Amino acid sequence: MVLSRLYALGLALLLSMGTAHAAPPPTLSLSNGTEVHLRSYPAQGDTVLLWFACDEGHSIHETRAAQALAEKGIETWLPDMLDAHFLPILPSSLKEIPPAEISEIIGLAIKHTGKKIVLVVGGHGALPILEGAHAWQGQASSATRPSLAGAILFYPDLYSVPPAPGVEAEYHPVVTQIKLPMFIYQGQLSPGRWWLEHLKVALSQGGSQVQSLVLPKVRSHFYVRPDATPDENAMAARLPELMLDALKRIEPNPLEAQP
Repeated sequence: MVLSRLYALGLALLLSMGTAHAAPPPTLSLSNGTEVHLRSYPAQGDTVLLWFACDEGHSIHETRAAQALAEKGIETWLPDMLDAHFLPILPSSLKEIPPAEISEIIGLAIKHTGKKIVLVVGGHGALPILEGAHAWQGQASSATRPSLAGAILFYPDLYSVPPAPGVEAEYHPVVTQIKLPMFIYQGQLSPGRWWLEHLKVALSQGGSQVQSLVLPKVRSHFYVRPDATPDENAMAARLPELMLDALKRIEPNPLEAQP
C-alpha cells in the first residue's frame, strides 16, 4: 500500500513537471528581427498581465505592483517596446510601434505560458496595443481566441485627432472594430474624464463589454508623473488593488489568487 502511494505521488510529480512552463525569456525575439527586452514576474496563477508602457515609460510603481501581484498568483510581463526601437519616451514614439509586433508578442505570451492574457496599458499606448490585439484576433483560431481575456486601460488616448473644445471626440477606427472585455481607469482631474462615457459607447459598437471607474483627485499618468501630488502617489501605491479589482470585473471566472 505504501509503495503504491509512493508510486502515485511520483507519477503525479512527473506529470506536473512535464506540463510546467519554462521561465519567461529575458528577450522576446520577433520574426522581423526586433529584440524586445522583457522584465517578468512569474506566478502560479492562470493569468498573465501583459503590461506595456504608456507615453511616459515604465515606472517604479509598475515594478512594485508586478512584484505584489506575483505574490497573489498573477504573472506579469513588462515588454519594453520603446527601447526595442531605440525610441525616446514621447507620445509620438508610440505611433512608431507596429501593431504586428504587439500581435506577435500576444501570441508568444500565450504559447510560452499557456495562460490567459490580459493587456495593460495607458495613455497614447492604448492605440497601438488595441490595434495589435485586433490584428491578433483576426488571425487567431477559434480555439485560441479566448486566450486573450481582456484589457485594462488607464486614461486611454484613442482619438483619431485631438478633441477640440465643443467638438465631439472622434476615435481611431479600431475603437469600434475590436471586441474585447475592457476596464478603464480615468483620473478625475484628467480632461479624458469628460469623454469617458462617450468612449465607452464607441467601444461597445464593436461588441466590447466596457466597465470603468473614475479615480478621485488624480490626473492622467498619475503613476508615472515626475510631479505627482501626494494624492497621486497614494493612488499609485494602490495599483495592485486596482489591478485585482479590474481583473475580477473583466473575467467571468476570476483567477484563483494565492492568500
